[in-house]
Amino acid sequence: MKDFKKLKIVILSISFMGLLLSCSDKSQTVANQEDLLWKLEEEYIKAHKDADHSKILSMWDENFLGWPSRLENSAQKNSGSDYLEKYFSKPMPTETKFRIEKQGIHIENNIAILHYRFLLFESSTRITHTWIKRGNKWYILGGMDWNE
Repeated sequence: MKDFKKLKIVILSISFMGLLLSCSDKSQTVANQEDLLWKLEEEYIKAHKDADHSKILSMWDENFLGWPSRLENSAQKNSGSDYLEKYFSKPMPTETKFRIEKQGIHIENNIAILHYRFLLFESSTRITHTWIKRGNKWYILGGMDWNE
């Protein structure tokens, strides 16, 4: 009987430890995904600064729909090249500094929404991006900005 009680205690202890590990593992995964997405936003902004159109387009999902404040209507990926050529035709000087002021992030399965302020020179722009994870890679599914 004593051995049975010991066995029950050991089994309960192992189960409890497994539960704790699975919970901490999930939160670590979410934190890792958040860090990755913020790094991708930095890359995305840098690609605009560098006028790297192929990089920007490669970060957009095939079903991308965006509404930059410079356009009267939203635009899909297939019209993105024209937009980039018109507004981001030349790289900015290398000494140009920008900053992202993180406002919020939420990840739900393979979808993430990020809100931030993009600060460049004396201007501030609010940006919302919706990302989708396909396989192991994140893509921008949609976005919108608003100049403050």
